[in-house]
Amino acid sequence: MIKKNWIYFLFGLSVIVYTVSVLINHNKKQTIEAKALYVGNGWGYEIFVGKKIYITQRIIPAISGKKVFTTQEQAMLVANLVISKLRQREGLPIITPKELDSLGIIK
Repeated sequence: MIKKNWIYFLFGLSVIVYTVSVLINHNKKQTIEAKALYVGNGWGYEIFVGKKIYITQRIIPAISGKKVFTTQEQAMLVANLVISKLRQREGLPIITPKELDSLGIIK
């Protein structure tokens, strides 16, 4: 009876390990893309993982107030930085004011 329980336990554990490995490999194969988003008086961006919207950013992150990017190019610079952080798996792709300054977004 004890051996039978161990067999069930090991089988269940192997199913879990297999499922997690498949999910991890599936996520690595998904494409990450950005699209500029016109928001009326300026620009924002959307990040897609696969075909699903992962992030919608309508204002400039990391600064106070609700300011939009003045150009589509500025929005895409920050979107590409977010994508690089996602690919490096740094956790949440947080943008700092220093990074915005280095990209020439704020001064």
